[in-house]
Amino acid sequence: MVYPVVKGASEVEQQDLEGGGKIRWLITHRDGAKNFSMRLITVKKGKATPDHSHEYEHEIFVLEGRGEAVLDGRTYPFKRDDFLFIPGGVKHIMEASEDLKLICIVPISAAIQILGP
Repeated sequence: MVYPVVKGASEVEQQDLEGGGKIRWLITHRDGAKNFSMRLITVKKGKATPDHSHEYEHEIFVLEGRGEAVLDGRTYPFKRDDFLFIPGGVKHIMEASEDLKLICIVPISAAIQILGP
């Protein structure tokens, strides 16, 4: 049986990302989720997420801050309350011009691939 989960973000382990960002995997397959994983990503001013690509898509909502997303070499400024869709296969990096707090949704397959079963 799968049980509902109600937690504070600070209860979830925070991991370092290459480039200076930090990530918390808030909801994953380990919580019983079948379709999507939710991540909280924070990036301090002047830092960035890793510059990378992969086969799965991202849906991102900007909770706090301002920055630039470089998507396949093209720069897109963003700010609080903006949202981004990053298709699979698109090389991407999020650079913080102010401290950032982002919610990022990815498929469960991404969580399994990165975190293991």
